[in-house]
Amino acid sequence: METIKVLSASIPDALPVLPQAYPAPEFEYTAVLTLPEAISSLEQPFDLIALSVHFNNGQFYDFLRLAKAHPIAKDTPVLVHFTGMENRLHYISQSVEIASKAIGAAEVIPIYQWRNELGNEAAFEKYREVIRKWVGR
Repeated sequence: METIKVLSASIPDALPVLPQAYPAPEFEYTAVLTLPEAISSLEQPFDLIALSVHFNNGQFYDFLRLAKAHPIAKDTPVLVHFTGMENRLHYISQSVEIASKAIGAAEVIPIYQWRNELGNEAAFEKYREVIRKWVGR
């Protein structure tokens, strides 16, 4: 089985759960916390980009726009993640989803909600199924 390489544009609070979300050997992830780190990481090919709506204090739209314009990353699926309570307010989640998809996100994932409803392992397995779908494995 070929490893799925994920660029995770994350937040510090999420770092402890990334190994659960992206278990080896099926996954290999690179976590970045700042916009400059994320931009320089686009020089490497990834199978998927995972992007938190709270990335680098709200710069996720900036990174999404730059990733979709980057010659190496432009065709890489980007999954945007709700990582907190923001997905409980329908008007916020709907606005984020519309804008994210307009800029080029493949899908918006309510990971916080899944974790609350299903527990971590079931939520992360559901998330990994979404990843496999987008990377074709």
